[in-house]
Amino acid sequence: MKIGLDFDDTLADFSEMLVRLTQERFGIDLLELHRKGKPGKPQVGAERWDAMLKEMLETDLTVEMAPKDEAVEVARRLAARHELVILTARYDREMPSARRWLERYEIPTSHIIWTDRGPKAEPARGHGLTVLFDDTAKNFDDFGDHPTIPALFVGATVSPRAQEPAEHVRHHLSHWREFETLVERLESEGV
Repeated sequence: MKIGLDFDDTLADFSEMLVRLTQERFGIDLLELHRKGKPGKPQVGAERWDAMLKEMLETDLTVEMAPKDEAVEVARRLAARHELVILTARYDREMPSARRWLERYEIPTSHIIWTDRGPKAEPARGHGLTVLFDDTAKNFDDFGDHPTIPALFVGATVSPRAQEPAEHVRHHLSHWREFETLVERLESEGV
C-alpha cells in the first residue's frame, strides 16, 4: 500500500515547538490561550508571529522539532511493509528543513510532495495513496468520493479553531498506534 503522511503536527511536533517558542520569546502561554479559545497571533502581534512561524518552517528549527509520540517508530515499521509518501502543505522554500528532519529520524519515503498550502486531494489521487494520515480536518473536505481513505489525527495541534471533520471522515485517531492498527486492518482486508 501507499501510505500518505502529513508532516507538521503529524510526524513532527510543530505545536510543541510553537508553544515553547511563544513562551520563551514573548512570555505568552499559548496553551492557556488555547483553553480559552483564543488565537496566539493577536497576543504576540502579527509581525512577530509571522516571523516566528517563517523561522520555524524555513530554518533548522524544523530539524529541532521533536517527533510526535511514537511517530518515528510506527512510520519505520510501516515502511518495512508499505511505501511511505509525505504529503505536506508546506511551500517549496520550506522543504529543505523538512527533508533534513526526515533524514535525521531515518524515515524512509518514496516521495515527498508539497502543495504550497493548496488542497491535498489531487496529489493524493495522483500518487495512488490508499490512506492519508493528517491532523487538519479541512484537508479532507474534498475527499468525499475520493479513493484515498482519510484518517484524521485528532488532538494533535494547538489551535483555537474547532476541527469539525466532514461526515466522510470516519477514522478519527488520537495516536500513531491507532493509525498503525488501521493500516493493518486495511492490509488484511486487501484494500
